[in-house]
Amino acid sequence: MDKRALIGIALSILVLVVYQQLVTHFYGPPPSAPIPETETSQTEKAVPAAPSAAAPSAALPAATPATLSPAKSAKEITVETDHYIAVFTTQGARLKSFKFKKYRGSVDEQSPPSEIVRTAPGVPLPLGVHWQAPTPFEDSEIVYSVQGNDLKLSGDGKGSLVFQGQNGNGAVITKSFTFSGSSYPIQFEVSVKTADGTAPAPEILLTDQSDHPVPNHDAPFEGFIALVDGKIKREPPAEAAKGHEFTGDISWAGFGHTYFFFALLPENGAGHKLSVRQAGSALVGALGGPSTSERYTIFIGPKEINILESVGKGIERAIDFGYFGFISKPLLYVLHFFHRATGSYGLDIIILTLLIKLLMAPLTHKSYVSMKQMQKLQPQMERLKERYADDKEKLNKEIMELYKRNGVNPLGGCLPMVLQFPVFIGLYNALSTPIELRHAPFLWIKDLSRPDWQSLPFAVPTWWPSALPSGIPVLTILMGASMFLQQWMTPTAGDPNQRKMMMLMPLMFTFMFVSFPAGLTVYWLVNNVLTIGQQYWINRSVK
Repeated sequence: MDKRALIGIALSILVLVVYQQLVTHFYGPPPSAPIPETETSQTEKAVPAAPSAAAPSAALPAATPATLSPAKSAKEITVETDHYIAVFTTQGARLKSFKFKKYRGSVDEQSPPSEIVRTAPGVPLPLGVHWQAPTPFEDSEIVYSVQGNDLKLSGDGKGSLVFQGQNGNGAVITKSFTFSGSSYPIQFEVSVKTADGTAPAPEILLTDQSDHPVPNHDAPFEGFIALVDGKIKREPPAEAAKGHEFTGDISWAGFGHTYFFFALLPENGAGHKLSVRQAGSALVGALGGPSTSERYTIFIGPKEINILESVGKGIERAIDFGYFGFISKPLLYVLHFFHRATGSYGLDIIILTLLIKLLMAPLTHKSYVSMKQMQKLQPQMERLKERYADDKEKLNKEIMELYKRNGVNPLGGCLPMVLQFPVFIGLYNALSTPIELRHAPFLWIKDLSRPDWQSLPFAVPTWWPSALPSGIPVLTILMGASMFLQQWMTPTAGDPNQRKMMMLMPLMFTFMFVSFPAGLTVYWLVNNVLTIGQQYWINRSVK
């Protein structure tokens, strides 16, 4: 077996290993059926201020009693903009619900809007205020007064809500929110004042569920993400639950889902403290500065790179492009460029494939010509093997001389495969991680960010193994067939057993691609078809 075959097999094993990690990271068991919205709303009406949703967990410091009128009932205020519908409650002056107007909860066109903030048992609502000294306090029990009513904003329109409350020790807490009709960021200011001027420095609480027992494939939970002293910190749920503290220049911090992000950005993050811990069934992040009055930007929105870059402070780094981000980001920008003209990400992927193939065409041509020439040298190599059967060192030397005399590079056929691998991983992250391909249709495919078999949910026999797809992976089968044809057309120098082994690669790749995003399968299928055409032309032109 020659070096080219060994490298090919090694790359196949490497792809399998990476495949296992990628599938584990991005996919899990199918989500359970959601609770009907009508049922949820009836439950919320029956319990207007559910203690399980708003009260702090046992692991949080106990709040001091509120001095505002205990008989005062909490009310809700709705803020609607071009992008979202947010519901605030005066119970703790917290965010109770946040729904995206332009993103559905699932691929079903009739599904309700995606909701990133909602009430959940044992999970405090986000944007609470907390401090440890002089007396531990947390404001979930305070019913705030509010200046402002329901807001409906669009375009350049702006509106504000100002909540004010007082705790049992006389500390007056003010939370001010300023909204814009056309953008996701919310300007947020919090201050604490006391009569004696010894007000504590408040921390802002962010919360999310710690367990997420059923993964949401349309917005998988990533955990806690922050940028501290210019370095990204990623804490998966299990790691964040152990409890961590950070100090330094905090650019931003929050809880991330694959496609959405909820973060706080201090106006001046120098000297801030940041922590994350588990409290009951919640993950709680706390961010606070040295002053009794701090300004923040709240970002609750899609992890779309252009939107994140417009927010600033490097928040676009919340998108995890992995080690090949230097490839993923340029490919994503190219997709954006093409999308302005096509309006279809499926067509954009095809155009991108053509562009990549065009850029690599000279190298690929040289590689296939080299393999064709090696195939022509096969009879001479067989004679050398017979002549120097007992002298391996002399045999290798003579074979290398044979290659040199005929201008053949024995590793030339492997170079395109080696270069294709980082492009493959980079494109995988470019198509899987940002939100652009989420629910993007193409032909019969309903969602290019998910495996193609999920777009054709045919009934399966009762004996069908649960590990196999419940639908027919039409696109993946076509990809595997094209790869088989490509491998069959590829010139092979070596013994027949080597060729048989290489013909197994299409089967391996077909198995892997069953769980890969349909967008990536489109890329690989189109790339195979172009390669087949190129090989056909080379086989006819090189005699």
